[in-house]
Amino acid sequence: MAAVGLGTCRSWSSKANVWPTVRSRSYAAMAVKSKQKPSGSQTSPTPRGRDTSSPKGELQSSDGQAKKSKSPSSLESAAEQNLRAMESMKRFTKMYATADVWGTEMASLDVEIPYDLRLMFRSLTTEPMFAPSKFSDIWYGIKYNTSNWMKNSYSMFVMAKANAFPGRNVVLRVKTLGRILSIRNNSPDALLAPLRQIALDTYRKVNTSVARGHEGTVKEFTSGPFQGKTIKAMRRRERGQAWAWSITSDVSDATLFPKSKKRRAPTPVDIVSVRAGEVYTENAEPANGHRLLIQALVKFNTTQRIDIIDKRGQAVNSDLAGPRKVVQYLLLEKVGWYDTPWKIKDQLHKA
Repeated sequence: MAAVGLGTCRSWSSKANVWPTVRSRSYAAMAVKSKQKPSGSQTSPTPRGRDTSSPKGELQSSDGQAKKSKSPSSLESAAEQNLRAMESMKRFTKMYATADVWGTEMASLDVEIPYDLRLMFRSLTTEPMFAPSKFSDIWYGIKYNTSNWMKNSYSMFVMAKANAFPGRNVVLRVKTLGRILSIRNNSPDALLAPLRQIALDTYRKVNTSVARGHEGTVKEFTSGPFQGKTIKAMRRRERGQAWAWSITSDVSDATLFPKSKKRRAPTPVDIVSVRAGEVYTENAEPANGHRLLIQALVKFNTTQRIDIIDKRGQAVNSDLAGPRKVVQYLLLEKVGWYDTPWKIKDQLHKA
């Protein structure tokens, strides 16, 4: 099943298991790391540094060979090569009008799972002994969240400039700047309110299709590592069984878009990080949509259940049958120059 519970977070002590992660890692990153085999040598490689026996301007590499440092001219030549490659790609589209050079799989951007600073400050009261490292960790969390907020604000500014908010007709004005700076605004008038509803609808379609075994719908609304792992999990299931997936917690509009006093309170669907950039660099405007690649990290906090019926029509006893809380961080992607829906690209975890 596509739903996977959130892993346990490391804490300062056994009394408060609330400490969040420093960095989030995706399924793809963990898969690559697991495939790496340790080298046969037990000795650590020689660190890179300047060799006193080498001529000035050379660096000593790990294999003992001298390497010359990159000069400004070499950096300029690399930039010129990139520009020439981009120009050749543009000429290719003119020569072969039916070819699509922009259909390459896009990499995941630097979306981040923010720290829960409230729990971090609350955990200070659980430890009677003074620990300076706690305050340094809190300061790191503040800087980490601030960096994520600045990237979110800039990405939303880029989206507003391109009028790329789904379900919104945004004109970049002074009044719009205040709405751009608030990604966690859960009011129905927020710029990201339609995207939160789209994320919930996509989440339901994907999980329902996974339960029913509809690979076509899964491929339509997923991509990248998430699609491959989900389809593999579907094909490993026992044949002849009928699965039914459902959300038992409240995900109505009143819960997704609470009243004004609780506009920053957590909801079942929260966008915690968003990144956007102009990737389509063709001179002519795209035939559909805009030039942006948009990725949003969405936190789903729901209660779910899965009912399984075997070939004989009897219910299968499973841990998935009972209601269980599921917290997931899913990466949704929209390629602006294609008339395609938002797709679930990857799943991130707290370390």
